[in-house]
Amino acid sequence: MRTATLAALLSLSMASAAPLLGTTGSFATTEFCRVYGCELTGKDVLGPGLSEWRYTVRGQFPVDMNTAPEVITIIRQNNRIISANWVTGAQDGVLYPNGYNTKMIAQLVGTLTGKAPSQEVLGQLNEGCGPKKPVKTVPWNGAARLSCLQTPEFANAWRFSFHVHLP
Repeated sequence: MRTATLAALLSLSMASAAPLLGTTGSFATTEFCRVYGCELTGKDVLGPGLSEWRYTVRGQFPVDMNTAPEVITIIRQNNRIISANWVTGAQDGVLYPNGYNTKMIAQLVGTLTGKAPSQEVLGQLNEGCGPKKPVKTVPWNGAARLSCLQTPEFANAWRFSFHVHLP
């Protein structure tokens, strides 16, 4: 019951909130950050007018010696949000039906673009990038793109990188 109530509240807040992608709005004050406990952990100037803001977010499991924190990276160009990125390691699929990460990423996309993708859309994106084709990009809600990159950088696991970005 609590999960259904939370999902209903989140969908209402996303529907009424203006999309952040392409704006100078505050990511830290979004409903996404309220729910997932975003905490700014670092900011780096990458070049003239280009900066990276890294936020830890509450993941499915507590952070300990065996569990790294979940991190969302926001890229700003001339203070406008142009991209968000989330990276994780996995041995199997990452965005599966009713999974914690699937719900979190859907909410992240909704916050940035004004429209949250269905679990099916995220599942298809996840299935579309793998060992034979490590990159997949799809158009999303007009001017945005969703993309994933899967690479074998971890021992016995894949590095899965998800982006929502301007074209």
